[in-house]
Amino acid sequence: MIDPRVASGLRDLPPSVMIPRERILAGFRETFASFGFVPIETPHIERMEVLTGKGAGSDEVLRQIFEVTNKGGTPGELALRFDLTVPLARFVAKHIDELGIPFKRYAIGSVFRGERPAKGRFREFTQCDFDTIGTESVLADAETAQVIHAALTTAGVSDFTITLNDRRVLTGLLDSLGLESRSGSVLRALDKLDKIGADGVRDELTKAAEVGGAGLPVDQCEQIVELAVRFRGGEEILDDAMKALGANSLVEKGIANLRMVLEILAAAGVSPDQFRINLGLARGLDYYTGIVFETTVNGWEKFGSVASGGRYDNLASLFTPRRLPGVGASIGLDRLLALLDEAGRLKSSATTVPVLVANFPGTDPAVPVKLAARLRAAGIGAEVFPDAISIGKQMGYGSKRGHKLAVIVGPDEQANRVFNLRSLITRQEDKGLDLSVLEDSVESALEILKQEGAGP
Repeated sequence: MIDPRVASGLRDLPPSVMIPRERILAGFRETFASFGFVPIETPHIERMEVLTGKGAGSDEVLRQIFEVTNKGGTPGELALRFDLTVPLARFVAKHIDELGIPFKRYAIGSVFRGERPAKGRFREFTQCDFDTIGTESVLADAETAQVIHAALTTAGVSDFTITLNDRRVLTGLLDSLGLESRSGSVLRALDKLDKIGADGVRDELTKAAEVGGAGLPVDQCEQIVELAVRFRGGEEILDDAMKALGANSLVEKGIANLRMVLEILAAAGVSPDQFRINLGLARGLDYYTGIVFETTVNGWEKFGSVASGGRYDNLASLFTPRRLPGVGASIGLDRLLALLDEAGRLKSSATTVPVLVANFPGTDPAVPVKLAARLRAAGIGAEVFPDAISIGKQMGYGSKRGHKLAVIVGPDEQANRVFNLRSLITRQEDKGLDLSVLEDSVESALEILKQEGAGP
């Protein structure tokens, strides 16, 4: 017999996970659409040259690519996508004439990385992306943060912090230090600050390039680390940063953009308490050019960012000479679900409907089918138990699956045109209700359960 286990870093998802997952995804789709984003889909498999083009991803991500080779195929020709942004850049380069600009899209799908599995980190995971292509407007930058805020709030997550930076601040500092050629290694080291601490970043910055470091002298290293450690907080730190760094035009533009983004978010009614400035925030991917975002759930920072992204004004140049600037973000669904599950905040259920209609022994089987059809026609989900076994076993099934109510019609009830309505949560049962009030009775009972915190 074949061992039924899944490969390392991959998972089976049972109904108890898939049901809240689908609920959250529905909320994300509704949120994205409410801001004017439209859905697209791109293949899971892309040509290798698309995924590995200069600037498409960091060296670390590119090392994790899953190569795909069919029998008789050419090795190194195809690979599984590692994110949804690079395929988007290819997509818009091909279709932009028919799409027009600005083009706002969302996409939800699996991506694949051959990284070491860990809590909240998987080799196949779902990203929920939304992007605006064809504009450099600060309104698009601010809207990206606004959508992150709205989507997580819709998912029932309220205690989160969105951290902002503009990569031009870091780029300007590196330019002023003459480190343009080493920006990739410097930014990747900074991106690990919260994981390895300031001393760890110093080690990576001063370590020789031949062994994976940036090879910086100590004085330059200290200037960079000071920026990353010192300038963290609310909007007020931007004044201090301008005094310390504002002589560089790129730094000035980056800080001005951050000010405007915060001003727009305030105008949209978003609380400033949920935003934080971190001028050392780099983000690991090489294609970011402007604003960048990372979002963590307060008290659960060990899971890392659950939503991140930024502006990438040059990514489409891999595929077209036309300038197509873009900005967007990605919500890591699997990491968010893992966090909510460990925090005990994931409402799980093994059913998608609130009502179980019993198949009472000795009752015409057409009766429960008709009752369930009436409930569905009224917008109330209902499942008919398939076998006419003991009512106790049917009620046990309903309780275990997470049904809220059971509709029961035995031979006596059928003869008198009445039904019994049992709460599978409180075990209370109303007997002899007239069939003419079926829909109203069930709807009222579900509303009461909802008000008590036990409803769907």
